[in-house]
Amino acid sequence: MINIVLITGTTGKEDGKLGEEDEDFGWNDEEPPPDDNSQDGGIPLVRKEEFTSNQLYAEAYQSYIQALAYPARLVVRPDSSTVVDESKISFFCRADGNPLPSVIWRVNGKSISDHNRISIKSLSTGLSTLRFERVSVDDNATVVSCSADNGVANPVVAEASLTVIPRDKVPTGFPQIELHPSLKSVEQGKTAYVSCRVRGDPRAKVLWLRDLIPLDIRQDGRYSVSTIGNPGALMIQHAREEDQGKYECIARNSLGVAHSKAANLYVKG
Repeated sequence: MINIVLITGTTGKEDGKLGEEDEDFGWNDEEPPPDDNSQDGGIPLVRKEEFTSNQLYAEAYQSYIQALAYPARLVVRPDSSTVVDESKISFFCRADGNPLPSVIWRVNGKSISDHNRISIKSLSTGLSTLRFERVSVDDNATVVSCSADNGVANPVVAEASLTVIPRDKVPTGFPQIELHPSLKSVEQGKTAYVSCRVRGDPRAKVLWLRDLIPLDIRQDGRYSVSTIGNPGALMIQHAREEDQGKYECIARNSLGVAHSKAANLYVKG
């Protein structure tokens, strides 16, 4: 009789939030060195004939795969935001789990139907953005939620509220974009500078988006954001083709959020 013992383990990671403490993302986890006998996720490679010739092994292997599963969780949750009437606003959500969960957005508990004004962009990494292209005072007190579900346990849900203030009632110190990004073209391998200058009191923190997705500044050392001189400007060293896209900067402090206009960066090969 063959005894097969499967030992599994899990690692925990603290939930993260965007905007309140950092102006960039720090999600990168160190990956273990590759194992010649494993595929992505540390799962041993199994030849097809082993499944067909050894049913006991096949059943144990399937149990091992199931043991690797863990429930969905939200490692980035949408932040409640205050914006000025006729502005745009973005909410961010990132889900984790095994299998990787799907992210579903809702506005006031309903599925998204106003696709002319609200757009969603999601990546295979579990990161997703919901964008209101133009808000009005009628959107005040809107509740935005993202949920993650991978079928392992109950779905997890996070909510954020949207506050819209009239332009004639903007408080002193509310974030402002003084210099918006502009169209840029840079040669591959050179350094690209994308303009953005922000102001606010308390001092506004800056987040950059490329094609609606937040840039993970801490994961890619080629990216940096200026904090003096021209606070908010983005520098991209050794520009690559994948850096090409539509860039926006977001200024945020305790009073609210302001989005810049968007501008394209082109990288010439």
